[in-house]
Amino acid sequence: MTPDAAVAGTTGPVVGVVGGGQLARMLAEAATPMGVHLRVLAAPSDEGAAEVVPDVVVGRADDPAAVRSLAASVDVVTFDHENVDHGVLEELEAAGVAVRPSLRTLRFSDKAHQRREFAAAGLPVPDFVVLDGTDPAADADAAGAFAERHGGRVVVKASRGGYDGRGVWMLDAASVGGFVTGWSGAPLVLEPRLDLLGEVAVLAARRPSGEVATWPVLETVQVDGMCDEVVLPAPVDASVADRAAEVGAQVAEVTGAVGVLAVELFVVAGATGPEVLVNEIAPRVHNSGHLTIEGCATSQFEQHLRAVLDWPLGPTHPTAPVAVMVNVVGGDAGDPRDRQAAALANVPEAHLHLYGKTSRPGRKIGHVTVLGAERGAVRARAREAADLLAGVGGSTP
Repeated sequence: MTPDAAVAGTTGPVVGVVGGGQLARMLAEAATPMGVHLRVLAAPSDEGAAEVVPDVVVGRADDPAAVRSLAASVDVVTFDHENVDHGVLEELEAAGVAVRPSLRTLRFSDKAHQRREFAAAGLPVPDFVVLDGTDPAADADAAGAFAERHGGRVVVKASRGGYDGRGVWMLDAASVGGFVTGWSGAPLVLEPRLDLLGEVAVLAARRPSGEVATWPVLETVQVDGMCDEVVLPAPVDASVADRAAEVGAQVAEVTGAVGVLAVELFVVAGATGPEVLVNEIAPRVHNSGHLTIEGCATSQFEQHLRAVLDWPLGPTHPTAPVAVMVNVVGGDAGDPRDRQAAALANVPEAHLHLYGKTSRPGRKIGHVTVLGAERGAVRARAREAADLLAGVGGSTP
């Protein structure tokens, strides 16, 4: 440890996290029992981490001076989100700072870059076209032709800045040209609207010395473009699970990932059976992996810390036959902490995780995980607990 990284009363490594949301909060919960000191750069808002992390530096992730100051006081820099100034990361890497994942990997957060690089590497991706906005009329023509080629139905994605269904639009051939002409933001990625058999995710962790560990394939359930539920194991054939794991490992290699990497995959009908296509990736711990906290031998958060510190990775096998996570999404019912006792009274086996965030419609403010033996029953119990916390009551079958 460098002298600047020393923290009074600690002798273990110091990990700096850029961003103070719920991912940083859960990294802190994993760091404490391992003797890892977390220092978090958090904006002055209710981001979640500041409520439980003693060492919070107030500053914005897009402020180069704040990021430089954090980097000078820690052993390794990692991230709660990808919205960081790339110029300062390039500068830090050139100075020998351990930035994990690297800027090379973080660039894959841009969907246009991601699609182009994955296609060039031979990874399975949907058909796509990137519109960079330099010639709106030509872009509109290209968008219309692409939509007609795919039955008039397309998905349009902003290459940067979208999450939880934001920055994604379902359009048809009649409307896509006008949308593209009027767009003035980041480049757009157009893809066909696919008929999905399902969606799965692969989580992989990689350390600088090359060791890789993956978790069992997960099923993800989306509602209005936002992850609503995650189920382990995914209800797919072994051949699909094996192919998904293979693609996940390839993505980790192509991106040069260090730490946890989440690979979201579409399952579609192919000529000889189900096939997987890369939807998108997140070069960090991810919502699809939250159930690993209770549902697997090593959580994604502990594993991420092990990986960025280049420590041996932990086992990833499930701890129960079935694990289900359901997100708690904000609404008009107020603070879910007011309903914790009711949720636990009805579902005492539930593991509740609340993020300390102000509740508002469409905002993830927590999650619930339930373990058990039978898929349908576990899903119903997790849903009941999440609904009670969200203030919408009752269980669903």
